Amino acid sequence: MSPKPHWNQTCIEPVPAEARLAHIRFCSPFAASLIDRHPDWIEQLSASHRFDEISPPDSTRASEWVSAHGLDDGLRGFRNQEMLRIIWRDLNGLATLGEVLSDLTTLAGICIQAALDAHQGLLEERFGQPLDAKGRPQKLIVLGLGKLGGGELNLSSDIDLIFCYPSDGKCDGPRSLTNNEFFSKLSREVISSLSAVRAAGFCFRVDTRLRPYGQVGSIANHFSAMEQYYQREGRNWERYALIKARPVAGDVEAGNHLLEILRPFVYRRYIDFGAIEALREMQTLIQSEAIRAERVSDVKRGPGGIREIEFLAQGYQLLRGGQETTLQTPSLAEAMEAITRLQLLSEDLVNRLTSHYTSLRFIENRIQAMRDQQTHKVRKGEDFQRLKQGMGIKSDEQLTSRIALIRAEVSAAFDDSWAGSVHPKPETDSSTAEDLAWQHRWLRWRSSGQVDTETDDDRAALLNSFLSGLARRPLGTSAGRRLDSFMPVLLQRFESHPLSNDVVGQLLDLVLTVSQRSAYLALLAENPQALDRAIELFGRSQWVARRVIRFPALLDELIDPALGHHIPDRVALEKAALRKIRPVDKPEDEESALAGLNYLKQATGLRLAVAWLEGRIDETEVQLALSHLAEVMIGMTMELARRRLERRHGIIENSALAVIGYGSLGARELGFSSDLDLVFLYRAGDGESDGERPLAPERWFARLAQRMVGLLTALTPSGKLYEIDTRLRPNGQSGLLVSSINAYSTYQRQDAWTWESQALTRARAVAGDHDLISEFREIRRECLCRKRDRKELGQDLMDMRARVRESFPSRSGSATDTRHSPGGMVDISFLAQLGVLSLARELPQIIEETSVSGQLERLQICGWLNDEQGALIETHLAELRKIRLSDELAPDQRPPDAPGLCKNGSTIAEIFVRLASEHDLQSHED
Repeated sequence: MSPKPHWNQTCIEPVPAEARLAHIRFCSPFAASLIDRHPDWIEQLSASHRFDEISPPDSTRASEWVSAHGLDDGLRGFRNQEMLRIIWRDLNGLATLGEVLSDLTTLAGICIQAALDAHQGLLEERFGQPLDAKGRPQKLIVLGLGKLGGGELNLSSDIDLIFCYPSDGKCDGPRSLTNNEFFSKLSREVISSLSAVRAAGFCFRVDTRLRPYGQVGSIANHFSAMEQYYQREGRNWERYALIKARPVAGDVEAGNHLLEILRPFVYRRYIDFGAIEALREMQTLIQSEAIRAERVSDVKRGPGGIREIEFLAQGYQLLRGGQETTLQTPSLAEAMEAITRLQLLSEDLVNRLTSHYTSLRFIENRIQAMRDQQTHKVRKGEDFQRLKQGMGIKSDEQLTSRIALIRAEVSAAFDDSWAGSVHPKPETDSSTAEDLAWQHRWLRWRSSGQVDTETDDDRAALLNSFLSGLARRPLGTSAGRRLDSFMPVLLQRFESHPLSNDVVGQLLDLVLTVSQRSAYLALLAENPQALDRAIELFGRSQWVARRVIRFPALLDELIDPALGHHIPDRVALEKAALRKIRPVDKPEDEESALAGLNYLKQATGLRLAVAWLEGRIDETEVQLALSHLAEVMIGMTMELARRRLERRHGIIENSALAVIGYGSLGARELGFSSDLDLVFLYRAGDGESDGERPLAPERWFARLAQRMVGLLTALTPSGKLYEIDTRLRPNGQSGLLVSSINAYSTYQRQDAWTWESQALTRARAVAGDHDLISEFREIRRECLCRKRDRKELGQDLMDMRARVRESFPSRSGSATDTRHSPGGMVDISFLAQLGVLSLARELPQIIEETSVSGQLERLQICGWLNDEQGALIETHLAELRKIRLSDELAPDQRPPDAPGLCKNGSTIAEIFVRLASEHDLQSHED
């Protein structure tokens, strides 16, 4: 792997102190002119050690300049002196790139704020203070975009600004203005103070063309107008622009609130592959313009330049930022780190791109340091020699080849990351005669609304039904173009693959589902491997087909060549889930977090299904992974529910909640369609909650449990997490949803029925307070290990088994039902429970295991089951689990019953009856 690049490096080794002034004069004629006009600046900056130490621009120094020279001249003097300091430290190898970019960003922010404060005060003296309809004061917000927003400003950059304010209204002065008039005047005054060329030069060039409606739009807009604009009119390039948005002056808190409002426009909740097509179009336009304007040698806009690295990161941010919130950052450095952590690009590639970006930014700064001009072009002649010396490179050839190598690698990485070059090939270069025939055939079918060629009657019926459904869906221009590009490819697959009509119908259903969300068509068109993977998996599993059709965002998983290979463990799942539930303060945040958890559950389930279908994991591993997933989701919903409750009602000191999983969850034997059997226990703590609306402990925890159940069962665009069954709580459906630990203990010790003890054998804590979980474990131990009448125990279990059979008469008589057939999973569970309850008093360690497999293993070790019985049950149970998973994922491909399956089941049922009916059940000690 290449050496890990970093942002905190200097371009060259520090220049010797005695050579620094001459070095600066040669490399930067702009800095030389400042030194000539202000020779005292060198002495001032040297005496204050600001040349040699990290000393960022400071607003106090800006105020001193403004007080001494007036606003405009003072800002220009302050800016120029800081520019001399920054250039001196950069070119002499005394500052890292990170320090240089940070200082420039800070300098711009200070100048903007100083101009804003000065002009706001003057305007308020004339027109009064802007107020909203309720009389609340309004302040201007200045959003910085581009490199200013990202905190990565270069030496002679313009600054992209958007001016806005929270609400409409008017000023309270005698010469009243509307808020729009006031803030428009204020914005223009700020722009003039920053960008007008005076005797002392300019401060910063300001570009406001990125505002809503561009140059024809209002210079300042209120929040509602901006939200409506981006919802109705916003274009993809504006989404790219807003990635870098950050409040840089004015009411920063209100600015952050606005960005939260606009976040859904920038970062879509679904995987947004339409963003990639937009990125390509934008990059093609930029490269075409670079060629027309002779910018091929431009290190920013030319091929392999700074812009391509930025676009590469922004593409992943838009593509996955709605799902992975760590990508939601204006900082390129932070975005690249997140891309690495999420394994969207290899660490080695990110390191090389970061290293190349660092080199290009050093080159950019040295080009702009020459004359304080906004240029990115590597020029020949004396300027080339200045650049070479500033980069610490000895020969012309070495500098030329280094730049060429960097740009070649950047271009290749950009093209490879988005599955091909940004320059599309002409149709005739890539299309065979067969391709063109299918294109013409599809266009003919679509225009006529029916298939006009001979084909299988059932297949023709499917295609005609698809065309009919498509005709009822209005498609935009972009969606129609993508559909016409994709369908010939799909139709060719139908011809070349031996697909059943069921699979063809499912694939056509998928296309209908995504036809109006054409980003998914772009995904399939851009990634033939995703289409082939979909065809393969649809053919293998109805469950996979139904899931992907219902939740097309899962198509993104099909692109991953590691699908089915990498199975996340409990720790990895928890980290991924925590990213989904970043701190939330508003209902819409909670909704987004819940949608993210649902997507994570769906994607993980798909990975597990594929891994099992391909034989990479066995049934036990599937059950364990699904159980870990459920535990993580329970923990995350508990956190979300607790946050909301604490905001509304406060906390209760020394209180606690624990969630107990029963049944398949408690046994760590969940299937893909399992519901969750949950019991909620709480410790009351010290009195009522301490919020503005206090609640008693029983009401506080009842609401917490209700909210958890609500979150777990809520229907989102990505489905619902789980079905929840709480009937195993004390007193069943008539009991409280949540029980105090004391009430639960009393009930289990005094009132619990035998069937509740059976259920307790498979119960374990899955989330909550550690101390409360320990209390539950002690209650469980005492209840399971109490002395029992063996004859009565056996009779109770046989009676309960008979009642279960009566509840499922049609299944109990079927030899193919894995749960209720003789010797099915229910019989095996009853057998294990009989053994655990019989032996727990003499062998308390036997209750530590909650899984049926683990219990049976311990019963065989202690001799309650002989080796022959244990081996028979273990083999039979493994076969039942395999059939169960097959029934869930691919019922039409269910394997034939294993030889002797029915016979073995009958034998196991007989073993249970014999052991349960023995009146002299012997203890292990006997």
